[in-house]
Amino acid sequence: MPAMYFKRGSGAPRPRRGNRATPALHMDYFEQVFVELRRHPEKIAIVRHNIAEFQAQPFLKKGLHTAIDRLLLVFEDNDDIELLYRQVMSEDVGQRVRRYPLIFKGIISPVVNAVD
Repeated sequence: MPAMYFKRGSGAPRPRRGNRATPALHMDYFEQVFVELRRHPEKIAIVRHNIAEFQAQPFLKKGLHTAIDRLLLVFEDNDDIELLYRQVMSEDVGQRVRRYPLIFKGIISPVVNAVD
């Protein structure tokens, strides 16, 4: 029998949260990240560096720790950008990784508008 959760002070069951979809703005960011990684595959070192920085922190959220572990499994074999893309954009593994866009910090260079 599944566990029933009740609201405080009432006998009514509490509704469960469903999986939330990643906002379109975040999905656009990840698309831009992977376009840049395909153009410059050497930037995968930045992702590895960001992961190492997070791992060096003494107190990590459990979700971030799980996301890092899943990315490290992808990096275990090689630096295949297409495999990384499929994992990050997938619905099962990718949902947890997409919660932490700072893993991909520094991949996209900010656009500087130079006015002469």
